[in-house]
Amino acid sequence: MRIVPLVERPDLAEQVSVWGFDEWGHLDPGQTLDQRRAKVLSKMNVDRVPIAFVAIDDDGGIVGTASLIFDDLEGDPRNPWLASVYVPAKHRQRGIASALVSAVEAAARRTGYDRLYLFTTSAAALYERLGWTALERRDYRGEHIQVMEKSL
Repeated sequence: MRIVPLVERPDLAEQVSVWGFDEWGHLDPGQTLDQRRAKVLSKMNVDRVPIAFVAIDDDGGIVGTASLIFDDLEGDPRNPWLASVYVPAKHRQRGIASALVSAVEAAARRTGYDRLYLFTTSAAALYERLGWTALERRDYRGEHIQVMEKSL
């Protein structure tokens, strides 16, 4: 498996868009798949935020994605954020999410950041194992979320 910036595999942008829309679309009511696609395409960078990454298996297929973005919680002044970490169920428990998180952390350091934030509804234990610290729990757009941070 390799982790590469999405800009190196633009043919995978559609899959990243669909995964994001299906997994988190409910957090942005009114957002369409076309709008999600445009957001994903804006992450086709390597040297500045936002940056999307994809995990590629040995056969060249996509097995996960994650992004480094500037804002993830509307109205929250903290930045930047680890966001949109997604690995399909059939590919989980293989270290893919951990590798994606590491790639985003490295990109944040490379672009001049020393701290990173995230929020999760279901994977706080994973992030704690990866060295992230819980900051607060709150309700966000109908979901109970855990906001976390990591010094890089």
